[in-house]
Amino acid sequence: MTNPRESEPFLQVSDLSVTFRVTGSGFRRVPLHAVSDVSFTLQPGETLGLVGESGSGKSTTGRAVLRLIEPTHGSVRLRGEELTEMSRKELRRKRQAMQMVFQDPYSSLDPSMTIADSLAEAIKQHEDLGRTDVRERASELLDEVGLGRHHLDRYPYEFSGGQRQRIAIARALAVRPELIVCDEAVSALDVSTQNQIIKLLERLQDQEGVGYLFIAHDLAVVRHISDRVAVMYLGRVVEQGPVEQIFERPMHPYTNVLLSAHPIANPARQRGRERTVLRGELPDPTAPPSGCAFRTRCPHEFEPCATELPDLVEMPNGSFVRCHLHDQGPVLGGSTVRVLPPESRGDRRAATSDETVSTDAE
Repeated sequence: MTNPRESEPFLQVSDLSVTFRVTGSGFRRVPLHAVSDVSFTLQPGETLGLVGESGSGKSTTGRAVLRLIEPTHGSVRLRGEELTEMSRKELRRKRQAMQMVFQDPYSSLDPSMTIADSLAEAIKQHEDLGRTDVRERASELLDEVGLGRHHLDRYPYEFSGGQRQRIAIARALAVRPELIVCDEAVSALDVSTQNQIIKLLERLQDQEGVGYLFIAHDLAVVRHISDRVAVMYLGRVVEQGPVEQIFERPMHPYTNVLLSAHPIANPARQRGRERTVLRGELPDPTAPPSGCAFRTRCPHEFEPCATELPDLVEMPNGSFVRCHLHDQGPVLGGSTVRVLPPESRGDRRAATSDETVSTDAE
């Protein structure tokens, strides 16, 4: 994990939304709001982890940032250039600065092409090099990701999953991008191979200053590699902040539930810790609950949650949270949600400003 190398973000995403039209009941076409008003920034050499349940909109967000999926509205600015307004020709030129590593490296590699051809295809799209120079560049890329150049003339089926993921990373690096979106890039790998790929990503970040948007469900991996974390639920960011703040002092009930569900490597601590169990399933995104979308599963739901959509507000510690617990009663005012009892649905009274919860951690 590296520290940001510049004070100004090179990627600025503002109010990004993606809406699909899907077939609902009675064969009617209804809107599905996959991503709603997502905003974040990324600095060179920084990693932003994006976490949430399946169906929360993580992968759609990553693809919309790169315009692999067209955003419905919002802004994506890379080095001050607005990507959402670019023509196909302009976007093709800009894609040299942004690449993606997919979850399944085998399906993202053409099985009929050798590794040399796959890497050469990416290089030729953006650089005018001769055949010899292209092959030499491909050899250097394999060396960078820990595979020898003697692998150049082999086919994808001849490699293990970890080796194929290294090749996918090499292809992403072929055009020297500033931004790489890693969409569950290590989730299909065993633990030892995951560790190798993560170390590779960190080393390349140190050398090249690449910024990562790291989409994953493994919280241990996210905590290790990320500088900041954004938590998504039903298409919206509900909490965003420095990685240690998110993991040690979560402010949103959903974040706390995610952390509670993740196992601890120490068996004694795992058996003895208090768990917060998430109720029910993710709501139908074509008919989300009114007010706060998480309220139907939240252990701390109270009156305003059913009628008012909470705003994403900045806390004194620099984090952002979308929850009425921090702007209406019971007022947490930036404190961790862990100071509340595990189940408080029965007490829905609104606290006054004098009843703000405080902790020694503050």
